[in-house]
Amino acid sequence: MQHGKRNMSRCLSITIVWFFASTLPISVSADPIDFKTTIEPVLRKHCWDCHGPDEANGRFRVDQLASLLNGGDSGEKAIVPGDPTSSFLIKAIRHQESGYEMPPDSDPIPEADIANIEQWITQGAKVPEHYGPAEQSRELTHWSFLPINKPVPPEFGGMDGPGGIDGFIQRKLAASGLSMSPQADRRVLIRRLFLIMHGLPPSPQRVEAFLADERPDAWERLVEEVLESPHYGERWATHWLDLVRFGETHGFETNRERPNAWPYRDWVIESFNQDKPYDEFVREQLAGDALGVDVATGYLVAGPFDAVKGQDPNLRIMQRMNELDDMINTTGTAFLGLTTGCARCHNHKFDPISQTDYYAMQAIFAGVQHADRKLPLPQETQQEIEALDAKIEQLSDKLANFLNPPAKALIATDAARASDRPAVQPKRNVERLTPVQVRFVRFTIDETNRGQPCIDELEIFCGKTNVALATTGAKATSSGDFVHPLHRLEHINDGKFGNDRSWIAKQTQNAWVQIELAETTTIDRIAWGRDRKGKYDDRLPIRYRIEVASTPGQWQLVASSADRLPAGESTAEEYHFEAFDQAEADQGRKWLAERKELQQIKTDLSNSKQVYAGTFQQPGPTHRLYRGEPAMPREQVDPGAIEVFTSLELPGDAPEQKRRLALADWITNDNNPLTARVLVNRLWQFHFGTGIVDTPSDFGRNGTPPSHPELLDWLASEFIESGWSIKHVQRLILQSSTWQQSNRPRADAMRVDAASRMLWRFPPRRLEAEGIRDSILSATGVLDLDAMGGPGFSAFEIEAENVRHYHAKEKYGPEDWRRMIYMTKVRQERDVVFGAFDCPDASQAVPRRSRSTTPLQALNLLNSRFVLQQAELFARRLESEAETATERVQLSWRLCYQRPATLEEVADAVDFIEQQGLIQFCRAMLNTNEFVFVP
Repeated sequence: MQHGKRNMSRCLSITIVWFFASTLPISVSADPIDFKTTIEPVLRKHCWDCHGPDEANGRFRVDQLASLLNGGDSGEKAIVPGDPTSSFLIKAIRHQESGYEMPPDSDPIPEADIANIEQWITQGAKVPEHYGPAEQSRELTHWSFLPINKPVPPEFGGMDGPGGIDGFIQRKLAASGLSMSPQADRRVLIRRLFLIMHGLPPSPQRVEAFLADERPDAWERLVEEVLESPHYGERWATHWLDLVRFGETHGFETNRERPNAWPYRDWVIESFNQDKPYDEFVREQLAGDALGVDVATGYLVAGPFDAVKGQDPNLRIMQRMNELDDMINTTGTAFLGLTTGCARCHNHKFDPISQTDYYAMQAIFAGVQHADRKLPLPQETQQEIEALDAKIEQLSDKLANFLNPPAKALIATDAARASDRPAVQPKRNVERLTPVQVRFVRFTIDETNRGQPCIDELEIFCGKTNVALATTGAKATSSGDFVHPLHRLEHINDGKFGNDRSWIAKQTQNAWVQIELAETTTIDRIAWGRDRKGKYDDRLPIRYRIEVASTPGQWQLVASSADRLPAGESTAEEYHFEAFDQAEADQGRKWLAERKELQQIKTDLSNSKQVYAGTFQQPGPTHRLYRGEPAMPREQVDPGAIEVFTSLELPGDAPEQKRRLALADWITNDNNPLTARVLVNRLWQFHFGTGIVDTPSDFGRNGTPPSHPELLDWLASEFIESGWSIKHVQRLILQSSTWQQSNRPRADAMRVDAASRMLWRFPPRRLEAEGIRDSILSATGVLDLDAMGGPGFSAFEIEAENVRHYHAKEKYGPEDWRRMIYMTKVRQERDVVFGAFDCPDASQAVPRRSRSTTPLQALNLLNSRFVLQQAELFARRLESEAETATERVQLSWRLCYQRPATLEEVADAVDFIEQQGLIQFCRAMLNTNEFVFVP
């Protein structure tokens, strides 16, 4: 950011504000008010204790001009020079604002003094020079708001040149009289690597292969193998889905399912596996509909959604505000590490985020709605459908004679009934005419199935050419139009289909719409429909007539509903092959079969996948809300971001999609000081258990400072310079001596740094719920690693009433033995076994899971139906792959811990098996600390 230019522009704006504040017109009916003798004594007496130099409640001071003009945390302007009625100070001292009656604990300010203050404001609110400038300094001094500068890493050990991560860690340790621990054993390293990067233990075969690999780059090769595995994306997507509060039910009281939410989960997995540049990853989640990645906007609507709206309009507005708040707050915490949601009701109490900034961000998301939407068809698929349409139309023309043959050709006994055409259809109806020359075509509707008549397009054909289009010079008139922004007369012949491009008549009966062609033309076919997209079937004309004329008023009836079957009696075309000779009938049946086949192919191609990724509409104006109350709107706010960092320069009527793109572009700009820092800190956290900043979603003044600030900036610089490659940062971490240290405690270091924050050793920690469950399935040999992606499996039996009830499964089978990331994420419910291991329920964003230790965790692993079943399966595996008790013990150690059992461990285990049996032994193995810990 160009801070020099920005500061210059701020100084200029301060000068301009002060100039106008000092030159506002003064009332001619009163003498000038002297601030020092008339106003300041009143403020000192009634306001100074709470809003003076010693204390500034609500960050508002009456002894500073900037605070008087801009207000405090309330977001209201305390004084508007020249306008006392808009000045919040006047409303407060007149007790016109609930909750802000001033002074709060003493007698009200006398009316005469209030009148003087009002007069002073009317006269321009001049104050002495020592009250300071009209604008508070907005210089950014907090460490996370400053530009990222890449430091040179200190040397590490005896290395030549900079030491990367290890240089920073070693210097910090040395300052405290500590040193790093030696490298961990190879068995520990490979187990640690697989558990952290895949959430799965390595197989015994892979461990032995690594131990036997004597190449100098064996570790680097293993790291690359892990990063390239498809299971890498499954592991790291779990962390991201926690962060963006992804769930597959709505939450709230009904907690209905979102059956089309899973594609976003799969997209996240694929993005990690592809090492999609993080800036692209972020941009696609905020505006994927503009970037050809529609599924990615599942992020916007990944949070809870109250599908049952209240009947009270004010409640509905508040529910909508809550939906938008979820999007604003998640975007702020996930990408920027800022608690933007705190500014919903007042200016942020710690960070430079004003209430106006909050509502500027609300204007960004104001057009986003929770909903499924169809993914757009690929271009090649659209071209295939167009080619199919042409073939289907040709076959329909050939079949026309069999649909409505000459009456004399019909079988006599069934002639009257067989001549009836199919009932009208909402999507498309075709009137086939004897070629006739016309200039005017009038469609008159006498009756609909319900409501005023609606037609989305009236097409008039001369051969294959639609001559009714306005672009050809045709003009539309009507008997009267229903006034609505979506339904207009111009839509009747604009060549576009669907309810939102339709015409609705003003009256219910005897309504007509007319097309005047550009010139007299021979026509042979008219097509019309109520909604060609098939969403609506009301307002459908069921009694109608179509008339044509060459000159005005000389109408000739050419088609009507008189020969159609009654509405609803038949929805299929009826072909009368029996009215023709055998050869013609056989040819007709062949054409019909061919058309049906092509229509089925078209249907299959057209069935675009539904995804829960939101829908978008152009929003109306956004207003700042006093105290966050929808019923108390203040000034209109243009879409924007956090003003102290940037201006998106968007007008109030900016297109909806452009708003989200602008925000995404700023968040992912290389000069944004927050985005890269926040992400590399998250990566560090998931590798070491704790981030360099241990408040990973709060990099503001209320968060904690970084333990290694230079290391954080060095990693952030590396991240940006690598093209925002997440795997690049992970390589740096995994290949560092810091990450490869032993986890063994040392008494000297424990006395100085018991929590291992300075990383004198690798901090061991318990696996998350997913890693424990997947490791159990891996050890027992039933984990289905091939079942990747697609709809998930459920941990519950669902009671499918309006309000969903989720009951824990009592039986488990192969469909449940997929990785836990594919378990359907139900809000407000947790898996009966592994939910006890601090597994979030997706009701809110979780940047860092807690790691509690409770009796319920041990009881679940020991006694649950799932673990008892897995213990039996584990025993069967050991029996099938090893012959003796000793061999089975050794195999179990390699499967569970990736190491051989000691002689003492073997002896104790064999003795236990002889007394309690193999199943109980397996049950105990799955409950050991070593099994569930990252070493």
